[in-house]
Amino acid sequence: MGTAEVGGGAEHLVQLVRGLLAHGFSSAAAFGRDGPAVGRLRTLEAEVRVVGTLRFTGARKLAALFRDTPADLIHLHGSRAGYLGARAAERAQAPPIVYTAHAFSFKRRLPDPLRRLAVQAEQLTCRVASHLIVLNPGDRDAAARIGIPSERVSLIPNGIAAERYLSAATRRDEFGYGAATPVVGTVGRLVEGKDPLAFVELAERVAAARPDARFLLVGDGPLRRKVERAVRRKRLQDRLRLTGFRDDVPALLATMDVAVFPSLWEALPLAVLEAMAAARAIVATDVSGHRALIVDREHGLLVPLHDEECLAAATLALLDDVARRERLGSAARARVLADYTVQRMVEATAAVYEGVLVASR
Repeated sequence: MGTAEVGGGAEHLVQLVRGLLAHGFSSAAAFGRDGPAVGRLRTLEAEVRVVGTLRFTGARKLAALFRDTPADLIHLHGSRAGYLGARAAERAQAPPIVYTAHAFSFKRRLPDPLRRLAVQAEQLTCRVASHLIVLNPGDRDAAARIGIPSERVSLIPNGIAAERYLSAATRRDEFGYGAATPVVGTVGRLVEGKDPLAFVELAERVAAARPDARFLLVGDGPLRRKVERAVRRKRLQDRLRLTGFRDDVPALLATMDVAVFPSLWEALPLAVLEAMAAARAIVATDVSGHRALIVDREHGLLVPLHDEECLAAATLALLDDVARRERLGSAARARVLADYTVQRMVEATAAVYEGVLVASR
């Protein structure tokens, strides 16, 4: 995986390694950059290596790692690690490869020449891999469009430990919010795909209609300075709290009345699953990863991408309707408990491993 920093991909890997122990699979992990996931994996007695940047020498580094680390199977996570790992596997005569496309790189906002290169890179990775795991039906369809045979593709959604979110206390006292204060929030890394600047724009629009509303932006990342400048430019310093990284996300979600996710693209976002498990009313952009989780008007509200006015209108509608918020939140929580558990994710992944290993023998 490219990075062990806080985020959905790293959390997915930690949960997978922990769960696979019960199925007889021990794991070793490699990251390009250090981060909190390294320590968490080591507590599970997993061997972890941080190999350094994967930009220019990544394939060579990974090929050496594959040669030096005995393994029955290699599982690549994410587009960059997938592409470099596939190239390394060809060099190193590695064991069978499983690739999880957490979000296909060509689904990002890219100019046409770069998008074509991204498609070619994903095709190479999927050709080398014995099996491809996707997180949502839209990515399964995208795999078919770039020529990946359906028999080599499994749809395995993310799973979360939902019990953590069922009865968390709020943090309203910490932020000075009264019980009746409307709170709108989001959780996610401050990166382009999550579009945190759209959340700042949303805060300005909602605050104009509801001066009593307050806003929580939970997360950190490379866009932090841009976000801080936008907050100052829009004079939202007294209304919007940028919390940085927090390890008490269940409590922060419990603080919110409405959780908003303005992402530009997603595979199957853990932050949205967490908000659903916390029974929050959700407003999210209509991208494939959100659409896989949320049936519009049943588990939350989906709004068109890049439509800031619609995003604000949907948020205001939920702030004004407590009964609707409760109904949507309850339905969202029920869906997570039924379909998006860590146990289901782990069992399905173990079945893929077993099938790949049998075929390789």
